[in-house]
Parts: sequence; structure tokens; C-alpha cells
Amino acid sequence: MNRREKILVGVAGGFLALFAVAYAGKVLFRDPLHELDQQNKALRDKLGQLADERRAFFASEDYLKGLAPILFGGEADAASAQAGKMITDRIVALGLSEAQFSRSPVGPRKLHGAQEVGWSVQGEGPLPKMLDLLFGLEQTPQLHRLENLVISAGDRPGLVRARFRYLTLVIDGLAPKPGVELKAKFGLDSPQRRFYDSIFQRDLLRPYVPSPPAPPAAAATEPAADRLTVVSLSNWGGNPEVHVSEAGTQHVTRLKKGDPLAGGEIVMIDYRTLPVPGKPGLLSYSRVIVRIGKAYWAIEQGQNLAARHELAADQLPPELRGS
Repeated sequence: MNRREKILVGVAGGFLALFAVAYAGKVLFRDPLHELDQQNKALRDKLGQLADERRAFFASEDYLKGLAPILFGGEADAASAQAGKMITDRIVALGLSEAQFSRSPVGPRKLHGAQEVGWSVQGEGPLPKMLDLLFGLEQTPQLHRLENLVISAGDRPGLVRARFRYLTLVIDGLAPKPGVELKAKFGLDSPQRRFYDSIFQRDLLRPYVPSPPAPPAAAATEPAADRLTVVSLSNWGGNPEVHVSEAGTQHVTRLKKGDPLAGGEIVMIDYRTLPVPGKPGLLSYSRVIVRIGKAYWAIEQGQNLAARHELAADQLPPELRGS
């Protein structure tokens, strides 16, 4: 091997040595460091998630503590008794006949961190006084839910029969604060009570007569979805209705199956007991279902139209499956 060949071999060997050193550095240092960076990122993400969960936990804890003043009681029996007494007192105060009302306890039903108790009430009386009773119960300052309202004609002319459930929660480990005086936000003389006056426009004893077609009118712009709230899904003499209220006004629109709502068509008023979307610890007892295209969307009672949520096939009532 001459001198020139020896030099070439030496240069080639040097390049091979450098490549070997570089490869060894990658294997020994860069790859492990990259893996450590990935592990550090995963740990930082996990710590961030734990911090978010911790903040959500304390926020929920503070929220629950804030409910203490409006609880009926810290035990299921006590809360049920207090709620039952309140309902009876309101019936008597309005001059309704207590003998015309039946009350049966509901629950207790175990929930996650709480128990649901209440009363199933059915009674008969003059329509104005029955509306005063319903409004007064809806405005009670204690934690409650008024659901499954059905109004039908009474046994005698001038009377109507109402059936509903008044429910409240007993939260585990939380007792009401003694000495706190609770007052209803609105009374029977408030403008809010006048919303119920629209019910007088319906004659419950008259068979249903379709309204004549409305004359053509100029197209109107529908208020924004977050300004329209489903305030009632009541059943009047076997005819379910949707009552939609517009924020900032006293206007309430009555709708029925087949009417347009939320960009679709009302196909059903669903009275199944289901978890509130996004709040599995709470239950919803009624919702309006609209069809938009081929999809079905639900709006729970008390929610605005912007809170609508799409229903999967297995969430549909049996009547709508396969339709």
C-alpha cells in the first residue's frame, strides 16, 4: 500500500470513527433526553389536569355550602316533613279545601352525594286559586323542583284538577343554617304572576278546535336562541304544550307538536326521567324534542334554545326510533 492509499484509508477511517461517535451520542444521549422530554410533558399535562380538577372540586364544594341556607333539612325524613307542611300551609292559606287534595311521599331516592325526596300532589279547585298555588310553590325559596304538571277538567263545572310533583334535595353532610329567614323572590301581586294569566285564555271544558289559519304576514326575525327559554311543558287535558318565554319581555308563546322551534319542528314532548346533560347528578323530568333535518335535538325544561343537545339513536323515545 503506497503512501496515498494509506492517507485515503486514514481519512475514511476518521469519517467512520466520527460517524460511530455521532451515532453513539444519539443512542446514549439524544434519544434518552428526547424520551425524558416527552415524559416531562406528560407529567406537566397530568399536573395541569389535576390542578383543574382540584379547582373544580373546591368550586363545587363552595357551591354546595352555599345551598345550606335553602335546604328543607339535613335528613331525608325531616326535609320531607318540612316540604309537606309547607305545601299544606299554602293550600290552606289560599282558601282551597284541604280535603280535595291528596299528598303521597316521593323517595327518598339515592343520588350521588344526595337524596331526592318530595311529594306527589293531586287536588281540585277553582282555576285562579290553583294557579296561585302553582305559582307560589314554584317561587318557594327553598331548593326545589316542580315537575310533571298535568291540569285537566274537574268533576264539577268551574273546577280544575292539578297533578304535580314537588321535589327537593338532601345533600350528604350538609345541614340548613338555623335562623335564616327565607323569602320568595316574587309574590302573587308581582308582574311575574301575570304570566300565568295566559292560561285563562284556554277553556279546558271545550273540545279542541283547531285555530283558523293565520293570514300571511311578513317574515319576522326570531329572537336569538339564548333569549328564548322553555318555561313549561305542561299537559292540558291530554294535549301537551310548550311554553317559550323571551328574555327581557313578558311575552310567552304557546307551541304544540308540528310547530317550528329552534330551527326545526316539534315532534314530541318527552316526559321520561333522564339525567341532565353534563350534570349526571341532576335529573330532568321533561323535554321538548325537535327534528332538524334527519337529526333529533332535545331542549330540557328550564333551558334556553341555545342549550339544545343532539340525541343519539339509543336516547330517543321508542316512538321516534326508526322514524
